[in-house]
Amino acid sequence: MKRILSVLLMALCFCAVGFAQKNKTVITSREFSDTQARLLEVTAKSYVKPLVAEFQVRDGGKFERYVRDYPKALVEIGMDGSLDNLRSRVIFDVTDSIGCDAIVAATFKIDLIETKTGDKYRVVMKGVPADFVIGSWHPMAKEDYEWIRIDNNNYEPYHEGAVIKNIKK
Repeated sequence: MKRILSVLLMALCFCAVGFAQKNKTVITSREFSDTQARLLEVTAKSYVKPLVAEFQVRDGGKFERYVRDYPKALVEIGMDGSLDNLRSRVIFDVTDSIGCDAIVAATFKIDLIETKTGDKYRVVMKGVPADFVIGSWHPMAKEDYEWIRIDNNNYEPYHEGAVIKNIKK
């Protein structure tokens, strides 16, 4: 009797498993497709032909010393504590006060001075004041390429810094 009952129970289990698989098994067929496209955006770009100008240094190229003091709050908050911003501000202030167009070969010494009235940054700048030669502005020509070397003869459109030409007359 036990044997008949266990066979019956096993047959019932096989039927139940088969019925459960039949109801839960769903066969689906889907198609797969893939596409790719390139979008060419319309953008406006401008190119500027390099411009060359000549400087005339003042006083025969003598280095001058300029000292400027700036409040600590102005430098650290107003200029974001950036040394580049501080140097640019010093060059602007000096060129504006002495009436020149540029400072050639500028070097800087920056110190934080602590005082009872408030901390300040003292900037000592040395350089040669220079002015643009009137009428010397012209687009770069082939003869200018001989003395201008930008990034090992590879033109770099975002090159920073002045290139100085020594003209012997």
